[in-house]
Amino acid sequence: MESSSSLLLHHSYLSYLNPKFRKTPSFSYPLMRNSRKCKPTRICSNKMYVPGFGEASPEAKAAKYLHDFFTYVAVMIVSAQLESYNSEAYIELREFLDTNSVSDGDKLCAALMRRSSRHIGAGTESHRA
Repeated sequence: MESSSSLLLHHSYLSYLNPKFRKTPSFSYPLMRNSRKCKPTRICSNKMYVPGFGEASPEAKAAKYLHDFFTYVAVMIVSAQLESYNSEAYIELREFLDTNSVSDGDKLCAALMRRSSRHIGAGTESHRA
C-alpha cells in the first residue's frame, strides 16, 4: 500500500513535469497559480539624457563640485590638525592658502605639490645621491 500511494502524483505535478499532461493553464509552481493577471506598465527608455545647454552635463558639474568641496573639507581638517600639532607647518599652510584659492581642488593640489618643502627637499636629496 505504501508503495502504491507514493507513486500517485497529483495532476498539477504531472502537468508541471511533462507538458503533454497540461490541461489547465501553466503554473509557476505546482499547486500555485500566478495571482498577477495584468502586466506591469513598463517605461522603455534606452538612455537617460539630461541636456546641458552646450555646457558640461549636470552630472559632470555635480561631480566637479563634490570633488572641489571634499578637497576644501580635507584642507580645512588638515589645517585644524596642524594648528594644534605642528605650528610651523600650520603657518606655512596658512601662507599658502592666502595666496592660492581653495575653490579648485585640482589646481590647489598641483600648486601645493610644487611648493611643498618636503618634496623640494626630497628632490634635491635624490639628485645628490
